[in-house]
Amino acid sequence: MRWNNAFALILGLGVTACGGQGGTLPTAATSPGPTSSAPFMKGTVSDTAFHNIDGATIEILNGPSAGLTTTSGGGGQWAFPPGAFDDSTQFRATKDGYDAAIMPLGPFCAACNPNRWVNFVLKAHVMPANIAGSYAMTITVDPACTNFPAQVKTRTYAVTVPATATNAYFLLSPTGANFVPGWDVFDGGVSGSYVGFWFETLVEEVAPGNYLMIGMSAGGFVDPDHPATIVARGDGRISYCTVNPASGVFDGCLRGQPPQVAHCDSTQHTLVLTPR
Repeated sequence: MRWNNAFALILGLGVTACGGQGGTLPTAATSPGPTSSAPFMKGTVSDTAFHNIDGATIEILNGPSAGLTTTSGGGGQWAFPPGAFDDSTQFRATKDGYDAAIMPLGPFCAACNPNRWVNFVLKAHVMPANIAGSYAMTITVDPACTNFPAQVKTRTYAVTVPATATNAYFLLSPTGANFVPGWDVFDGGVSGSYVGFWFETLVEEVAPGNYLMIGMSAGGFVDPDHPATIVARGDGRISYCTVNPASGVFDGCLRGQPPQVAHCDSTQHTLVLTPR
């Protein structure tokens, strides 16, 4: 599906420009000497609940810069300077409490800045929280967004969280509303007692020509022994778009050409999962 292509580029929740801004460059003492004109690269480290991991060690495993290391900083981001890598370079990420992971340099991405990225996902050694079950999922737009239509500020859907024997991602397909095909799923993940959710964009057609678009991350720590209710703070953009239903073109919302649109960009949306 179309959302999977983008998802691989944005595993870190604070990531922008195909992989993040910032990161920790190696110090002069560990840099490989003279650099080429090749662009530098960046990367991210997160766990299986979309939670950024700071303080992970990233090492170049092969080539002239083998052994060069750096550390993930704020937002789980890291970087290497020009000349420290080539198309065959492999990287390893390690941190106490997590399985190590090895990744190759990602493919060239013309739309990304910089053009090369490596996004690590590390599995925690601890047992995952048991959140399997059927829930009513209520998403509420930040009340501070007074311009947002009141009738769609709170929406409730049904979701079923699968059993997870390991710290891992899972796919969720909500029901109980008219979702736009191809924009009708979102991701969840568990890492120990942390639970995260990633909505690239979930789109509900509330009425003919009226669309609610949910694009946010949400997560938090829960009771490891099957919490009765899961409450998570949402960070991102929720939009409401109205187009001419006769045209039948939802794409107008994506192109920014609808007659009416309202946005709420906030870190104070809420997501609540209540057992059914």
